[in-house]
Formats: sequence, C-alpha cells, structure tokens
Amino acid sequence: MQPFNTAQLKCIIIDDDQLSIDILGNFIARNNELTTIATYTDPIEGIMAIKKINDLDILFLDIGMEVSGLDVAKVLRDHVRYLIFVTGHEKYALDAFAVYCDKFIVKPITYEKINLAITDIMRRDSR
Repeated sequence: MQPFNTAQLKCIIIDDDQLSIDILGNFIARNNELTTIATYTDPIEGIMAIKKINDLDILFLDIGMEVSGLDVAKVLRDHVRYLIFVTGHEKYALDAFAVYCDKFIVKPITYEKINLAITDIMRRDSR
C-alpha cells in the first residue's frame, strides 16, 4: 500500500441518520487532510456510487441501518482503502473486525474520536 501523500484523502459517509452525517462531516471538514466527497443515507445508493470510484480513501459506515453496515462492508471492502465503522452499537465490534474494518468508533461522535482514528491510520500507513 502506498503511503499518504499531501493530497486530501477522499471520504464518503454512509449513515441512515442525517444528523450523524452532518456531525461527522463537520469533523472531517476540520481536518485539512480529509475531504468529504459524498454522503448517503441510503446504503444501496452508497454501494452503487462507491463501486464506480477507483480511489476512495476512507469509508465512514454506520452499522444499524435498513441494510446492515456489516453487509455493506462485505460488498465494498475491496473498493475502499480504509473502512471506519461509526455506530451506536458496540456489540458489533467483533463482527466489524471480521469484515476487516480499520477502526470502530462508538457514537456519540466526537472530534477527538475521529481525529484519533485518522491519526492512527496515518501513522500505521507511514511505516
């Protein structure tokens, strides 16, 4: 895997709760190394869009949706560089890592949680 470069990392958020998308989007906007290129409240729309993108860096994905985020991850894992679950359901942590997620963040979302996850991913990638 190639190390991070100076270009912003492209992110997509899939979450059926628009408020969660708005909060996460604001935190991403505060990080100069990230940019949100799209958000989806409908997981199926998100899947179809991501399958058309060749170089998505980070997918932020909820689990508790009409279509489980775990099922979405199984379909999209090879289409994204990093998969970060952001969910209110900590009981799914083991299942999330079974689909090779890079980070698992339990809601409520805070800037510190997001920043720590991104910092850790970038540190691992630069080795």
